[in-house]
Amino acid sequence: MLGAAAGFGTIGIFGELAVSAGIPLSTLLPARFALATAVVLVLAAVGQWSFPDTRGQWTATLALGVVYTGLTLAYFASLDYLTAGMATIVLYTYPAFVVVLSATALGESVSTVTVAALGCSLAGVALIVGADPAGAALTGVALALAAAGCYAVYTVGSRTVVASLAPRSLMAGALVGTTASMTVFGAFADGLALPAGTDQWGIVVGLALVGTVLPLVLFYEGLERLAASRVGIVSTAEPLVTVVLGVLVLDERVTTGLLAGGTLVLAGVVLVQRDRGDGRPPSDGSTADRGS
Repeated sequence: MLGAAAGFGTIGIFGELAVSAGIPLSTLLPARFALATAVVLVLAAVGQWSFPDTRGQWTATLALGVVYTGLTLAYFASLDYLTAGMATIVLYTYPAFVVVLSATALGESVSTVTVAALGCSLAGVALIVGADPAGAALTGVALALAAAGCYAVYTVGSRTVVASLAPRSLMAGALVGTTASMTVFGAFADGLALPAGTDQWGIVVGLALVGTVLPLVLFYEGLERLAASRVGIVSTAEPLVTVVLGVLVLDERVTTGLLAGGTLVLAGVVLVQRDRGDGRPPSDGSTADRGS
């Protein structure tokens, strides 16, 4: 599971590298998900993966894929304004949105511990923005929060689908939906185009394999061995990996405010996971992106 978190933690790094290499989102993201879907199709052909069976299941998972497209686009757009580490930490406020949606849409109760956890996460974001207003562009923070909101919709939607569909089938169907909607986005944005040159292809392939397929496989292997609460807690390694790689690979600056705010955000995530750790398989996106 730590391997999955580490893989997902590279997504923001590949995103920043794509910005530096001049790869437009209309090329990067459709190519990423098309390659990832192709690999999953191969895994399904050899019996290592499965897809939805019924029309209703396909409709639900394809819709989730569209939501995940919104999440991914907002997250990658935020990388134009924020460091990879900062964008990922802000994205990790999504449990706050999940709790609100779960309470309003699913009628789930909200405990005092959960409220305290949400307070920690939101205070962490406020601290990040307040301590480094020059580095934390409000547009970037707003985009990362929008990604967190989409993440929450994806999570709550997945919880309603996973009762009748295996998590791997859910993710495979959502991946197909993401690929299709990303292709539409690319066609209407700057037009679909292949990466240019070895450097751009290397970033796209690395994002598809290291940041998407490999961590997905490792995630579901871990999901079969760990309780849901422990899966959620281990997944908090993702933003830590992103911050460390940002420093080592991209020479990103780590401020005291970022460290303190990030600690509060992750503390809130851990509290929420422990408070809601009921053994359900997490159908959220430690799977997808983390698209992110």
